[in-house]
Amino acid sequence: MRRYRIRPADFVAVVSHFEARELLRAVRKDGEIEIQLDLGLHSGKARIDGDTVVIEGVELTRDELESMTGWEGAYGLTTDNVYRIEIRAEHYYKLLPVRPGEAPTIEIDGIRMHRTKWTDPWTDAGVKVGKVGVSEGDRVLDVCTGLGYTALRAVERGAEVISVEKDLNVLEIAGANPWSRGLEEVEILLGPAEEVIPSLDDEFDAIVHDPPRLARAGELYSENFYRELLRLLRPGGRLVHYVGAPGSRYRGKDVLAGVSRRLTRVGFEVVDVDRRWGLVTAEKPSARV
Repeated sequence: MRRYRIRPADFVAVVSHFEARELLRAVRKDGEIEIQLDLGLHSGKARIDGDTVVIEGVELTRDELESMTGWEGAYGLTTDNVYRIEIRAEHYYKLLPVRPGEAPTIEIDGIRMHRTKWTDPWTDAGVKVGKVGVSEGDRVLDVCTGLGYTALRAVERGAEVISVEKDLNVLEIAGANPWSRGLEEVEILLGPAEEVIPSLDDEFDAIVHDPPRLARAGELYSENFYRELLRLLRPGGRLVHYVGAPGSRYRGKDVLAGVSRRLTRVGFEVVDVDRRWGLVTAEKPSARV
C-alpha cells in the first residue's frame, strides 16, 4: 500500500465524439458556434474558418474531426496534438462518454464500470452516498475509487474521504477525466482492498463499498472482508454495498440475497435492499449499555 495523489492531465480541453460530429457538420460555415467542453461541464466557442475549427486556441482540421468521429471516446486537446484518453496495457482502459453532457464511465476490456442504461454515473454515485446519509464532518471510506465520483459526491456533502484503489491505470484515466477534478485533494491508498483494509485502524462514519462484479472480485464479497469493514465502522455507522444489476445472478444464485446473508452473519444489521439500484445498506449496531 502507498498513498497516491491524482495528477490532472494538462489538457486545454476535453471533447468527445459527440462534439466532433457537431463540429464536422459546421465545417465550412464560417463563424462561431457554441459547444460543450470538458464533457459537458462548461460551454465554449468554436471558431469555424473553412476546413479548420479552433477551440480554446487549438486548431482541428476536417480530417482530424472525421477521425475523431470514428472512435467513440474522449479526446484530450493540447496546443499541438489530440490524444485519445485510453491506456493499452495488460487490459484496455478507455474513458467513455455515453451521452452528451453526462459524466463518462470507464471501460475496461469493453466492460463499463458504471451503471449507464437508465441513469448516469454521477447520479448513481449520489444515490450511494445518500443511502449512508453522509453529512458535514463525517469520515467516509470509499472502497474502489474508480473515477472518484463517490468520493467527490461525499466531499460535496462536507465529508473527509479516504479512498482505496488497486489499479494505477484507472487512476491515470481519472486524472484525464474533467468530471474527476477535485479528486487530487482526496487521499487515495493504492493497493488491493483486501490487503489495504485490514491494515487500517481508522474509524469511519460511513463506508461506500463499490467493487467490480462478483465474478471479477469475489474476495471483496467474502465474510472475512465484511468483518474488516464492520471493524472500521463506528457503532451506528452505515455501509452501502453496490452489488450489481437488478436480478443479477452468479452461478445461479441471487447475489443481493447472498450479500445480505453474509453481512448479517458477520454482525451487520441489513436495513435496506434496493434491487432497482443494486444496493445493500447495512448498519453497525450501536453498543449496548
